[in-house]
Amino acid sequence: MVVPAAPALLPGIGGAADPLADLRERARQLVLETAVTKGVTRVVVIGAGESTRTWPTDAPSGAARFTTGRVPDGALPTDVEIGRMFAPSGGGELVLHSIASDATPQECAQLGRELADGPSTLLVCVADGPATLTDKAPGHLQLDAAPFALELADALAAGDTPALAALDPATCERLWMRGRPALQVLAAAAPGLRGELVSEEAPFGVQYLLARWV
Repeated sequence: MVVPAAPALLPGIGGAADPLADLRERARQLVLETAVTKGVTRVVVIGAGESTRTWPTDAPSGAARFTTGRVPDGALPTDVEIGRMFAPSGGGELVLHSIASDATPQECAQLGRELADGPSTLLVCVADGPATLTDKAPGHLQLDAAPFALELADALAAGDTPALAALDPATCERLWMRGRPALQVLAAAAPGLRGELVSEEAPFGVQYLLARWV
């Protein structure tokens, strides 16, 4: 399944207004509902980071990188921390894994095949679409971002793993789409599943997607 990688999903980052509170709750409920329905015994979180590695499940929060800047040693990458927040308690084994933000599609596919472990595993992929959908977006406006976002949403809705595997790293970097590696891990780990796009929005010029594959 796919949840957004928005830092403001982490408690306290969005301030008193907490603009993504509704999205946070919907994502939490979707992960929990899917885990219960599938009867999962293993939850694997995958998100982009500086390197490809596993993380201790009790690794410290790195949320301070958005506030005080004083981040403890060994702090989780933001995307992985978001995934940990959504992992249901009591859901069995929890695995936290980052994929290097510059990983090649081939490296992503290899990791995806390693992480795949049958129907009792729930893969929580933390990833955004392009962050260049409006003038005020983090990457400012790119005219091809909107059609790209539409194709990405269609791929998630259809469970189209070849489309995700074919995402071009250079194009994704230009469109500020940092979720590309995690989505390509998902494509290799979960072939042949039925896709469902639960929601799509872009409140800050960044495409936030909620999707599940069953």
